[in-house]
Amino acid sequence: MTAPRPLRVLCIVPRGLKGRGGIETLFSHVDEELHAHPELGLEMDFLASRGDASGAGWVLHFPLAFLSYVWMVATQRYDIVHLNAATNASAWRKWMMQGVARLFGVATVVHFHGSAFPKPGERQPGWVPVLRRVLERASAIIVLGDYWRGFVAGFYAMPAGRFDVVANGVADFAPDAPRPREDGTPVRLLFAGNLTDAKGAAALLQALALLPDDLPGWRMTFAGTGDVAGFRERAETLGLSGRVEFTGWIARDAILPLYRQADIVVLPSRNEVLPVCLLEGACAGAALVATPVGSVPDVLREGENGLFIGPDDPEGIARALGRVIGDKALLETFRAASRRIYKGHFGLESMVGGLAKVYRKALAVRQ
Repeated sequence: MTAPRPLRVLCIVPRGLKGRGGIETLFSHVDEELHAHPELGLEMDFLASRGDASGAGWVLHFPLAFLSYVWMVATQRYDIVHLNAATNASAWRKWMMQGVARLFGVATVVHFHGSAFPKPGERQPGWVPVLRRVLERASAIIVLGDYWRGFVAGFYAMPAGRFDVVANGVADFAPDAPRPREDGTPVRLLFAGNLTDAKGAAALLQALALLPDDLPGWRMTFAGTGDVAGFRERAETLGLSGRVEFTGWIARDAILPLYRQADIVVLPSRNEVLPVCLLEGACAGAALVATPVGSVPDVLREGENGLFIGPDDPEGIARALGRVIGDKALLETFRAASRRIYKGHFGLESMVGGLAKVYRKALAVRQ
């Protein structure tokens, strides 16, 4: 008997799988999982819609990408086109791509990663009705958690039942986590993200300067792009240069060892959806200290595997970090719980299984 044809998906990502963004990283994991498990019956190709161009440079890349897209949809017998939602010109690009998919009878799935909303207080921009139209025409819509199902449904005035929850997942790069800590070694903290106010990097640096002098040894690594030189200068001014390092942008192969070494992953963001850095921290068996924004509470269970903090609150961040650093038993409890939560909910196999379920639902709707 002939095996059934695999479900074929064309996924549109901003910069391609080698890009530095969170969406690119996420789908590079998905791609690896699918290649490792062909029995899943799911094949996925990827196309970069804007490339590495910054600012308005996408205008030069997109026409060629769009022509490639039209050719692929017309000739490659895809069942699904997977569109990742975003703001501004991206909404118009998705509208055009969805139109082509509909022309060739291909179902579309729209995936929210959290950036497809106006900024607080901003007048409704022109891309909002465009993206609403894309959502209305989609065969299925993915959000990252129950919080976002309600938020997106309310913002775009659509029934909550139109949205499917598929949490982000990450590959298990630390199967032996949490690693045993040796007595006398410093507690290692990790911040993985852009050095911006939105991510809370400056507030975190200020908080580190407020930690008591008699707190047991600790070391902090900031892994991300931004004003690295300025942050190094600020750390030196605060007397932290011996305890804090800044890596700048770091490739994935280089950042995974930092997660494995980390005892605590910190993220004092003002806004998040379901940040991959916390999922990777949980995978590596690190305690989590982060703001309870978006779907962060899905992976950080207050008092179980970490502590909540407020954004732009150096004093509060310092208190939370001091509590976890200074209590060895609490730290070990949090680390073990993080690993359990990852294994139960955020493995890559769970995400891929969720995507496959949504794709089949979308295909049934389209047919």
